[in-house]
Amino acid sequence: MPTPFLNPSSNPAFEARRLASASGWYVRVAWLNGKRDHIPGFVSQREAQHWIEEKAPKWLSAQGNAPEPHFAVSRPH
Repeated sequence: MPTPFLNPSSNPAFEARRLASASGWYVRVAWLNGKRDHIPGFVSQREAQHWIEEKAPKWLSAQGNAPEPHFAVSRPH
């Protein structure tokens, strides 16, 4: 179950998710307006989580949103 890091800003939540129809993982970006973006191409949950921790802020900035994102972090079981 994802553990959210609360941030009252208007930024999206990032979550590492397993692909349903194939092996692999993606990052789901859930915007407050209901829009969803998917960033595919991760082999493992750890790789997707690393992208969230290391690259999501830069990705978000490139989308035109400079403040810190709201992260939803999936912990390994």
